Amino acid sequence: MRNFKITFEYDGAGFCGWQAQGQGERTVQGELEAVLLKVLKKPVKVIASGRTDSGVHARGQVVSFKADTRMKPLEIQRALNSLLPADIAVHEAKEVKSDFHAQYSVKEKTYRYAVLNRKYRSVFLRDRVYYYFYPLNITSMRKAAKFLVGRHDFKSFQAYDPLRAERQTVRTIKKIMIKKESDLIYIDVTADGFLYKMVRNIAGTLLAIGSGQLPVNEMPKILKAKNRKAAWDTAPAEGLCLMAVKY
Repeated sequence: MRNFKITFEYDGAGFCGWQAQGQGERTVQGELEAVLLKVLKKPVKVIASGRTDSGVHARGQVVSFKADTRMKPLEIQRALNSLLPADIAVHEAKEVKSDFHAQYSVKEKTYRYAVLNRKYRSVFLRDRVYYYFYPLNITSMRKAAKFLVGRHDFKSFQAYDPLRAERQTVRTIKKIMIKKESDLIYIDVTADGFLYKMVRNIAGTLLAIGSGQLPVNEMPKILKAKNRKAAWDTAPAEGLCLMAVKY
């Protein structure tokens, strides 16, 4: 059995998230495994670096899988891209060591939350950004974001899900970059791991601070509370994108 690593992108708007579910639910995992079955002529179970929710996008998602095949990685990549739907595209396929694991070998991930901040919405970006009408103070958002950098208990930013109950809620955020490009604001978060909906909850809280609904000095209090009710509303899924995974 050979071990393969695939890096790919997808537009999450047409999917009910990453994880394969019941019949009738279109998922990224379901589409990928169905095409791998056609290519390799055998069922394959892929392991992702992490699950994304319905509507969330990826530019640098990674999966690994083991298969008994003589196909070269480039042949697998070309075969996948010829059969996959238009909203999934493979960047690279490569053979890796047998102990490589797409989830457990991760050292850090970077997510981007994109916000369209102007007086009117966009038809063309509607599934890729969160349209936010209220004026935003980027300086205040950057000041608040600095409190999150480092190793902290991020329980206040963890959404509840009985299937994803994390006993250990301490994570290390290595950096948060908030950039403004014309009417677009990007919140880039790099960490060694993320809790369920952590980035979307951080984004929602930063937007509340940027719009003046919360003071900057509220951020350390929210962290210290270790209570989801202390943070602000969850930002919508369409603004979130998995940018890169490092091993």
